[in-house]
Amino acid sequence: MAKGIANVTEKEGKRLNTLLAVVFVFAALFQAGAIYLIMAILLHMSLSYWLAAIIVATLVLLLVAGISLSLVSNSSKRTSHEMQRLFKEEMGRLQAAAKRAYRLQQMASTLRATLSFERVVEEALDVCSLELIEMGTSRQSLVGAIFLFRGAELHPVATRGFVGTDEKRGIPGQAGIVAEAMSHAEPTVSQDPRNDPELKTYMAFQGCVTAVCIPLRAGFQIFGVMVIGSGKPLEFNRDHYDLFNAVADQAVIALQNAQLYQQLTAEKQRLIEADEEARRELARDLHDGPTQSIAAIAMRINFVRSLVAKDPRQSLQELEKIEELAKRTAKEIRGMLFTLRPLVLETQGLAAAIEAVMNRIKESDGLNIRLIGGEHGDLLSEPAQSVVFSIVEEALGNARKYSQANSIEVRMWQEEDLFVVRVQDDGVGFDTEDVNRDYSSRGSLGMVNMRERAERIDGSLRVDSAPGKGTAVTLVVPLRKHGRRTQNQR
Repeated sequence: MAKGIANVTEKEGKRLNTLLAVVFVFAALFQAGAIYLIMAILLHMSLSYWLAAIIVATLVLLLVAGISLSLVSNSSKRTSHEMQRLFKEEMGRLQAAAKRAYRLQQMASTLRATLSFERVVEEALDVCSLELIEMGTSRQSLVGAIFLFRGAELHPVATRGFVGTDEKRGIPGQAGIVAEAMSHAEPTVSQDPRNDPELKTYMAFQGCVTAVCIPLRAGFQIFGVMVIGSGKPLEFNRDHYDLFNAVADQAVIALQNAQLYQQLTAEKQRLIEADEEARRELARDLHDGPTQSIAAIAMRINFVRSLVAKDPRQSLQELEKIEELAKRTAKEIRGMLFTLRPLVLETQGLAAAIEAVMNRIKESDGLNIRLIGGEHGDLLSEPAQSVVFSIVEEALGNARKYSQANSIEVRMWQEEDLFVVRVQDDGVGFDTEDVNRDYSSRGSLGMVNMRERAERIDGSLRVDSAPGKGTAVTLVVPLRKHGRRTQNQR
């Protein structure tokens, strides 16, 4: 393409030179004719005078023509060379832009095809590394890493050229180009990374003379940074920054998708484990309760059968005991069925369901237990009522089993756009820090279940207790998201 443009320019230059030569020929003829007309015909000068004038004028004209043709020829060559240079530069920029677009397209295709967190960060680092290699950086002198937040520190999750313990070392991200890039939310360059307050802690950057830090952000949220270093001095232009920003944007979107997928996978596994735990707990309850009772009933019936003929009076007494045991077993089974699916919650609402649980506890344990403000339960949507019921039932069960309380109070109320329910007992209490360190010490995943259920309805759960001072479990639910009016509006 460049040679074609040079040939066209050269041809046009030759045409211009030919045209100028023709013009000068006609000018020389016109000039000779004018001199002859003036000096020979009008002034009647001798042949020697007007012929000498024609020769001198023609020589001057030829000199001017030669100089003009030379200037035009040189100008054409310079124009041709300049056009070739500009064309090559433009073609280079277009080819570089095409390469960047191709890499971004390949990156986008790869990211769409994977939900792997590791593949996302590796692909982003590869694209930016190739750009530095295109600028003349050798692969041996290229280092880089993607840092993501782990708590309050940035830790490398994908690296190039890191050695030793570099991959295990984190940085706070509060100084140097890392802090500057995150604060300005745009790529930042350092021409002295080996003395950067934070990068100098990594051996990999000690051999670099240029480093660029690219923030990984979505809106105002910073996920981390990508840092790439080169052993060769580099100057970045707007095209490079645009590529870095495009890579960062796509990487962040893919990271969010990958993290969401991992969270969904973890949530799915947690639900499976919770379901398995619920099944195991139900099996334990059935084994320890109704199963044992039914076995005892069967044994007593066999015993009564042997007594019917020998001692009818004692057999009647035994039948009365069997009847009482059967009633108690039926009550236990109804309680389990209620826990699995509280129909009263669906038909009569949250307050009625909680009162049903309280009545069972009163009958079985004789506790003084009461509900205050039950009418506020109607403020919640039906799905939220179901979750709140599960949490309150768990809290009441914990109080019955562990608190050694004489009385329990369940109170519901509204604070502005918040629904609040509290389960409070006057029992022995416990050290909340110990329980938070080891949820399993409470059995049946009690605290874990309540907190996870609260999160499902965007609620917050607080447990206040101390040895000898009883326990209060408080749940707060936002009505703007889970109120009955909000559900109707939807």
